[in-house]
Amino acid sequence: MTDDLTVLIGEYLAFRTARGFQQNPKVERLLTQFVTSLSGDAADRADGRLFTNGQALAWAHAPAGGSPAWLSYRLSAVRQFAVFLAGSGLPVEVPAVRQGVGGSRRATPYLYTNADVRALMAAADDLFTPLKAATLKTLTGLLAVTGMRIGEALQLIIGDLDLDHGVIVITQAKYGRQRIVLLEATSRQAVAGYLSLPVRGRLGTTTERPVFVTSKGTALAYGTAQGAFHQMTQRAGLPPRARGPATPARPAPCVCDPSMIDAYRHGRDPARTLSLLSVWLGHANPADTYWYLQAAPEVAALAALRLEPGLDGRELEGEES
Repeated sequence: MTDDLTVLIGEYLAFRTARGFQQNPKVERLLTQFVTSLSGDAADRADGRLFTNGQALAWAHAPAGGSPAWLSYRLSAVRQFAVFLAGSGLPVEVPAVRQGVGGSRRATPYLYTNADVRALMAAADDLFTPLKAATLKTLTGLLAVTGMRIGEALQLIIGDLDLDHGVIVITQAKYGRQRIVLLEATSRQAVAGYLSLPVRGRLGTTTERPVFVTSKGTALAYGTAQGAFHQMTQRAGLPPRARGPATPARPAPCVCDPSMIDAYRHGRDPARTLSLLSVWLGHANPADTYWYLQAAPEVAALAALRLEPGLDGRELEGEES
């Protein structure tokens, strides 16, 4: 039975890849471990099933002291595999959702104001060499105005930029997709100014060169950017946001918050604005965009005022307290 299931794991992973999912070594490793754990059971079950809900639950919750998120992820990996097997007509029990410990909880995103972004840029000038400061300032500004993920920005090459038309092509977006983001004139000038700095220009500006570089001309690494950003937030003295992490790991897509606030204030359709933001940010589902807005109190307040015009700021404030 174990050998048969190992073959089926390969078919399942090939099925995922053929439908656009990126290869996930973690899922393959977990499923292999799960199948190996079944080898101690009877080779031929009386009911003919490949495995049962009980076996999946027992394996998923086996690690002593495992976090709820990790145990839930283990069970989810087996559940999706079981769904594939059942859909292929094979005898298997599909574990139900919401079994066992609770799943992961998304942290409240840290949404930066324009003043926060300016403070971060000033901190970079205070902390780093001219090249590193210019690199971190341009990177921070680009993340703030486009909502790009930091990994997407760090993988940009100069050939991905069309500054004459204000277009950036993200060739390695989430889930292997490609997407386009647009830059306004001031943002185009900022990126062009960074690339034209003598200290940056001597490191190469041909189409295949990375946009954000170190003093050696290599692409700025994710860990280096994270460490520098942590220093910048500390130097800028950015206070923790209510209900949010004290020091966010990376800039949140700041474009969401002001765009939705503007939509509510000027009577535009918030649902349409949310859909447009989902496309802009590369989200597969508008619900993923909406999650960011839960951390924006002003959006919630404006939405409440639209539903209940009689409410004012003092009443909303009183309810929160």
